[in-house]
Amino acid sequence: MKNRFLSSLFGLSCSAMLVAQTQPLTTQSISVFKNGQAFYIKNGTLKPNSGKFLLPDPAPQALYGTLWFNSPDGSLSRVASYPDTLREQKTEAAIAVWDLLRNNIGKTATGFVDDKNTVSGKIISVSPIYTDKKGEQFFGPESLVTLQSQVSAGWTTIAARQIRYVTFNEKPTLDVSMPKVTPRHLIELTFNNKKAEQPFDMMYLANGLNWAPEYLLELTGDKAGTLSLQGEVANDAEDIVNTNLNLVVGVPNFAYANQKAYLVDFLNAITPFLQNERYNANFVSNSLMAQQVAYSSDSFAPVAVEEPEGSRNEDLFFYNLKNFSLPKGGRSIQPIFKEKVDVAHVYECQLPGNNDNDRYFEQDYLFAPQVNKVYHTLRLENKTTQPWTTAPMFVLNAQGERRPISQDLLKYTPVGGKSYVKLTEALEVKVEQAERETKREAEAYTDKRNGIVFDLVQVEGKVKVKNFQGKALDLRIQRTIYGTLKKSSVDWQKEEVINPNNPRNRRTNVCWETPIKASSELEIVYTYEVYVPAF
Repeated sequence: MKNRFLSSLFGLSCSAMLVAQTQPLTTQSISVFKNGQAFYIKNGTLKPNSGKFLLPDPAPQALYGTLWFNSPDGSLSRVASYPDTLREQKTEAAIAVWDLLRNNIGKTATGFVDDKNTVSGKIISVSPIYTDKKGEQFFGPESLVTLQSQVSAGWTTIAARQIRYVTFNEKPTLDVSMPKVTPRHLIELTFNNKKAEQPFDMMYLANGLNWAPEYLLELTGDKAGTLSLQGEVANDAEDIVNTNLNLVVGVPNFAYANQKAYLVDFLNAITPFLQNERYNANFVSNSLMAQQVAYSSDSFAPVAVEEPEGSRNEDLFFYNLKNFSLPKGGRSIQPIFKEKVDVAHVYECQLPGNNDNDRYFEQDYLFAPQVNKVYHTLRLENKTTQPWTTAPMFVLNAQGERRPISQDLLKYTPVGGKSYVKLTEALEVKVEQAERETKREAEAYTDKRNGIVFDLVQVEGKVKVKNFQGKALDLRIQRTIYGTLKKSSVDWQKEEVINPNNPRNRRTNVCWETPIKASSELEIVYTYEVYVPAF
């Protein structure tokens, strides 16, 4: 029974208290994000008592600003919540001597204090340690056991903890019945009419349900493969029974869903949702200038017979799983799609960039002995109807006996986009790079604000590639260059990036994509100009 304080607080008499019914709501759909949050939509028909209905425990662990209740005909007038307790008797096996004695009052027993001393008789009582204000009695090793001797008219009282073990003259009762008090939280709905049935729906965002995507790429030929996506679902939220489950691809923005909704936060630690905001004029004018938006990262968290359908909602993509079931605490692997893809083998190398703070350049090419790693990678183009979410990819060679090759990260790839996945380091392809100064214009520019003088240097760079393999390869060589690009003997792709540290020198990411013949060498010669501090 709820305590008097809560009864007076909410003005509820005992006759108005409703016993929470069996869950009357059905989960229509759940949308699961990769940040461990999920959005639930539930509905059903309620049967109120005098316009009131108690939703059964447990209360939904809804996050702030996402918990919404609705009655389609507009009859819902109030929602309130409060803590309560459920009292019931539970039966379990006795695990202590004092527990066994208490459960066999009226039977004859012999208790062994030590190897020589015993106490015998009919068990008259086992007194509790104490009784609380609600009348609950608590027993334990300090309880006093009273026995009536069957030989004499004597009575014996002894502390339960002194009895090491006990024997009975008849079969004892081994199970113990004891009160169980379970805290629970109830949500009370109030309707403004007395209809016997009320349609009702509820939606909220909550933590505890997560999914993590995983890819498998099976290479079936030199230029072909099969790409499979599966999702691992971890449910630590609530039971899921025959529900439409949506696995979401994308980066949602739930800016304030970082604490429980007040209605279901019973820890007496309600935190203002603007706890990190500084009180200022902007706050008074409803302009939240200092707010921090929490984004879920799109990086890496029962099997259906048919492949799930997919749908798009704004910038998010939903893989739809029908009739999905998974109990709380359960884990599941769900196949999502299997598609044939075109595969291109590319040999990639990322060269170190230049430094526009260097004053001195060599006059001749000096190829350093440093090793520029070359990776055998796969280029995949998304020609499917759905985007590829960021996830680890396991690569197998499926030509003949299946053999593992690598595991790498497949980054988010929109429909029509391309991604590169590393396989192995290519030891039979060598890439060297060096550059030299071909011309210098002294004191070409003066930074009057900082008093720094710059020379303008013309630089010629050379990349030497040696292919030791007996087949032609496709190369993809990248480098970041500070300065103004001039020309290249092999066509390059250029992407300019802002360089706030030195606006005189542009920052450009360049990429050479070119083939190289079997067992041959290739040279790439390029030039650029760069401002460097004068001597």
